[in-house]
Amino acid sequence: MRTYGDVTKWLLPAILVLVLIMLGALTTPPSGSGLSYNQALERLSPAMSYDVGADPFIIVTEDVDGNGTADLITANHGAGGISVLMGRGDGRFDSKVDFPTGTGTFGVATADFDGDGLPDIAITNELSNTLSMLFNGPNGFVSRSDIPTSGGPHVVAVADFDMDSSMDVAIPNYHSGSVSVLLNQGDGTFHDRVDFPTHSHPFCAVAADLNADGAPDIATTSYAEGYVDVLWNDGTGGFMTRTAIEVGSELWSLAAADLNGDSLPELIATRYSSGAVSVLANQGGGSFAQPRDYLAGQGGPCWAKAVDIDNDGDLDLAVVDGYAHNVTLLKNEGNGTFKDKAVFATSAGPSSIAAADFDSDGTMDLAIATWESDEVNVLLNRQHMT
Repeated sequence: MRTYGDVTKWLLPAILVLVLIMLGALTTPPSGSGLSYNQALERLSPAMSYDVGADPFIIVTEDVDGNGTADLITANHGAGGISVLMGRGDGRFDSKVDFPTGTGTFGVATADFDGDGLPDIAITNELSNTLSMLFNGPNGFVSRSDIPTSGGPHVVAVADFDMDSSMDVAIPNYHSGSVSVLLNQGDGTFHDRVDFPTHSHPFCAVAADLNADGAPDIATTSYAEGYVDVLWNDGTGGFMTRTAIEVGSELWSLAAADLNGDSLPELIATRYSSGAVSVLANQGGGSFAQPRDYLAGQGGPCWAKAVDIDNDGDLDLAVVDGYAHNVTLLKNEGNGTFKDKAVFATSAGPSSIAAADFDSDGTMDLAIATWESDEVNVLLNRQHMT
């Protein structure tokens, strides 16, 4: 015969288990409301790889053929050209199609330069000192023009600098210590370039309205001297005023994004030898806070992308490390600071990263160019799965 003590031996643990289950139901977000950061990361699918041209350095996304799905473009330094991979809309891509440009192809950016409603491609060629323009048409990229640049053109940026509704180009010149601005004449041809001085060895350029005056400014990273230079737009496409911010040595990529929700873009720089990504909070009025560093690698972070990977409305950071052969995801705490992180392996030598919804499921996926492997790795975000 069971006594009261016997009953309590099995009844109390059962009650405890039931309470824990109920608490779990209360704290677990329902399907469709978004997952926790770690849950979202667990649902990133293993990398799928696609062959591209030799030594892909920069990767960007664009809907090249206008079918509503994101395609991929890589700038292939060793091959002297670009590779285009057409997206199928389900997370898969067709085999590459290569387009030759100059030698030492380095940077790539897209915009409608000739005003026909189709995205064209601007490509910098470091060794031949040229800017190649590939113009998109009904039959694809069949027209190309080459424009001389200054020494060692690197990562190109595009924006409407002179506010005339046509897209212009800004090119950091690694061997000349300057950034060249080429203003579009409206048809994909450009006025003669104007060079503006920067610190030495400018590696990357980004265009964004950094002081909220309505005109896009230019920021560059100095690999040799460790400065971020901000060149302020006078509203006509001139950049005579410059602010220099000391960040740290061996600066590579630079990105601009509103990380704290105040409608002012922060600057995000990768520091290759330090293992860190530096965030410069925009304080308004043309000033930035001192850099705040976050460890995001093992000595080779070379590219950072701001992307809402966990679908919570805040931009997180995805950082590729060319030394450790991985990508680190840093979670935005909602105020522009970062805490939790997760690391995913890539093919050898990741150099840059792009993001878009490749499988049309409403969440952002990642594509990574891998310099040493001549590949693109695609990581699909499976956050919609339960």
